[in-house]
Amino acid sequence: MLVAERLKKIKEILLQKKHVDVATLAESLNVSEVTIRRDLDRLESEGFLIKTYGGAILKEEASKILSPIVEEDSEKESIAKVCSYMIEDNQAIILTGGNICRLVPKHIKEKKNITVVTNDLILALECIKYSIQTIVTGGYVVGNTFMLAGPILVNPNLDIFADKAFIEVDGVSLERGFTVNNMDLANAYRYFKSIAKETIVVADSSKFDKISLFQTAKVDEIKKVISDTNVPDKYKSFFFENGIEIFCSFDLSDLEREV
Repeated sequence: MLVAERLKKIKEILLQKKHVDVATLAESLNVSEVTIRRDLDRLESEGFLIKTYGGAILKEEASKILSPIVEEDSEKESIAKVCSYMIEDNQAIILTGGNICRLVPKHIKEKKNITVVTNDLILALECIKYSIQTIVTGGYVVGNTFMLAGPILVNPNLDIFADKAFIEVDGVSLERGFTVNNMDLANAYRYFKSIAKETIVVADSSKFDKISLFQTAKVDEIKKVISDTNVPDKYKSFFFENGIEIFCSFDLSDLEREV
């Protein structure tokens, strides 16, 4: 097991149990106690834990920071899982701010060599919790959303490219396309679309037939949409007729069979 994978496992165990002992960790991870002590030294230097005689305890501050409030419900969870099945090992992906995208990191924690680019501070903390390589964009914090936006984010001089961009939106309309509530976020998401090989829109069914203030993409500019089972039939028909793939939570078993 590589060092990064081992540190990730130790973090996960500590977050769950709050305390660990060297002997148990060495046995479960199949390494020597000397190796585990070195790992604990490293995690202590990061401020993640406090070493004790024969083991370690999770630092209270780390527990609070690495356990941000993330809204969960069954529909959003299913959409996040569908997103995770589209992410492959060795990919750089963009996950924008939003309650669905914040659920994705825990579903990709076992994938190898993933880099996440995000403008969402809570999502970044979720990635850190699961030891996922993370790049946080610049910008100002939009209200109380924990999302970053603004001119500093959209920088054409940065040579950043991603395999996939998952863009969570506030509104989906056949007339106005995919929309969000903030102009700078709309600009940021258009920028993300321009630097990704593939752009995938994420929205639960409550966002359909809603129009927010600012357009991120016209409806025919996106070729993949992820939602839940309650998407209105007129959208399913339109997407089918225009070569736009829509993946809903009922597709999850099919996706599982493919991977």
